[in-house]
Amino acid sequence: MTKMKQFALLAALLAVTTLSTAGPVDATGVFNQFVGLGDSTIDSGYFRYNSTGNTSIDAMVASAIANGAAGGWAGPGVMTSTFLAGRFGLSDAPVGGGGTNYANGSAYTAPLSATAGGIAAPGGLTGNVATIQQITNYLTSMGGVANPAALYVVSSGNNDLIFAQNQGAAWLAANPDFLSGLASQFAASVASLQAAGARTILVPNTFYTSTLTSTGGLLPASNVDDYLRAVAYGNTKWADLSAAGVRFIPADLTSVFRFVTINPTLFGFTPSSVLAANAPSPVAALITSWADITPVQLQTYLFVDGHHLTTAGQLIEADYEASLLTAPALMSLLPEAAVQGGLARAATIQGQIDLSGQHRGPNGVNVWASGGISSLTLKNFSGLPDVAGAPLTGSAGADYQFPFGLILGAAFTAGAQTQDFSMGGGQFDQNDQAVSLYTAYRAGPVWGNAVGSLGWYQDKIERPVALGLFTDQNSANTTGQSLALALRAGGDITLGPVTTGPVAGLVLQQVRLKGFTEAGASGVTALSFGGQTRDSAVSQLGWRAMVAIGSWQPFAEAKWNHELANQDRKVKAALTSTSATPYSLDAAPVAKDWASASFGATYKINDQVMLKATGSTSFANPQLVSYGGELGVSISF
Repeated sequence: MTKMKQFALLAALLAVTTLSTAGPVDATGVFNQFVGLGDSTIDSGYFRYNSTGNTSIDAMVASAIANGAAGGWAGPGVMTSTFLAGRFGLSDAPVGGGGTNYANGSAYTAPLSATAGGIAAPGGLTGNVATIQQITNYLTSMGGVANPAALYVVSSGNNDLIFAQNQGAAWLAANPDFLSGLASQFAASVASLQAAGARTILVPNTFYTSTLTSTGGLLPASNVDDYLRAVAYGNTKWADLSAAGVRFIPADLTSVFRFVTINPTLFGFTPSSVLAANAPSPVAALITSWADITPVQLQTYLFVDGHHLTTAGQLIEADYEASLLTAPALMSLLPEAAVQGGLARAATIQGQIDLSGQHRGPNGVNVWASGGISSLTLKNFSGLPDVAGAPLTGSAGADYQFPFGLILGAAFTAGAQTQDFSMGGGQFDQNDQAVSLYTAYRAGPVWGNAVGSLGWYQDKIERPVALGLFTDQNSANTTGQSLALALRAGGDITLGPVTTGPVAGLVLQQVRLKGFTEAGASGVTALSFGGQTRDSAVSQLGWRAMVAIGSWQPFAEAKWNHELANQDRKVKAALTSTSATPYSLDAAPVAKDWASASFGATYKINDQVMLKATGSTSFANPQLVSYGGELGVSISF
């Protein structure tokens, strides 16, 4: 077998070995509890365990449950709260049923009365608990301290609108501040929830507007005032929440279901089956059972009873809200991919410095090139999409060694990768380029080097969002820059043909990603993302060994890595479908400690040319799986 064939065989063996490395366990979940607060839009079965305040209605609820109803407000269908909580591995079980979903159908935001000084009702049922009282009850049950890791959904207001509408035009004219006053109470109550420790609070506007439209999503003249009032009420609540300093996630259900009613066939509906007037159940959703609706109707109609969504409609809402909650962390992985690319680039150049130190021509000049492929999986919170791809990189450089031993060099690196999202399809393509300057020096057994890099990268993002049967396609492009400084030093101990010793390093990086706005097919799920800055300072401590065997020199190195930079960062996002305050959510977690190893061999073809094959892997890292192989050549003059 020729020496070149032997070298190729070794490179292949290294690639196979590194590609067989096992991956780490999943990351922790982003939420650990679901807390629902509001009305029938998220009531998963409150009156299954609590009285409506009316024995006749209680009996009808019990009868419906016996005939297949779930106790919530989708009849025998599935509520959006169930879908949404389940997306994160949580339960939306109601209060009284072992859960923390306080929402109860027909509840008002606050107790209401049509006359000043009149008896205020908490909702349309005497057993209702108004939303602001639900918040008080929750905080009382928690000793005044809200769970900071819970997902809070506060969905309230449809019944306020119906109450006001039922009073008539004259009453509305005489009470112009009625809804704005409710919005202020709502904001103050949600602010108290945040002050008690709640961190993630999702607040939808309303899909009530879609009960007012006719075929094709057109708005009859007779419903214009009610429609505008509903939109204004939602906007006022959001504005008051922002004014109160509440950091919330706005969910634009008005725009989502407007799109549904205009494009019903995309969702498995017909132009007539999205109309509230054509809802199949003859009774209220709470007491709708299999006697009143069929499984097919729950998938092919938008409304159960003219006011409440079917299973198909509930899923559309849950899909949309889940996309709002998962998108920021998913986008945080774009700069994370660049950080990992920077670590790999530094390792490549440092490896070439080691190689050039093994042979130097009479003119002191070395030129080199290397190329490699790796597998990179970046983990998200458990239950959120991860990304995985196979980065390709190539580098070329040249350096000069001065007579007194100092090495100065420059290198250019280019790479490309496609990172596929693990859930729902989609991906981002990242291309990067970097120029690097490096220096190295050895004094006896002690050596050190430094690599400084300036990089650029370009991202193309495809983020599909499922809305029931329809998948919205969102895309965007953005760019970024990176700065990096890698320091590395060690000492060699020679034991016959073996050279071994400690290695220490520090890799400093800052990656900046420009903000971008998605363009989408529907215009309702696209988001605008703020700029991101990912700082990294990785300390490295390890040991390496090399063995001289004729023209071959096998080597191995293992090190422990520790991230020194604070990774408590957030990603900002904003709706594009309507005007709303931007929101921020946690970036995907980053490991603080992990191990890495590299191994391979160099081969000296002649006095001028040396080849190098390297395999590398990271392990004991719950947020990352990385392994790959690289081939390089160094020529001295």
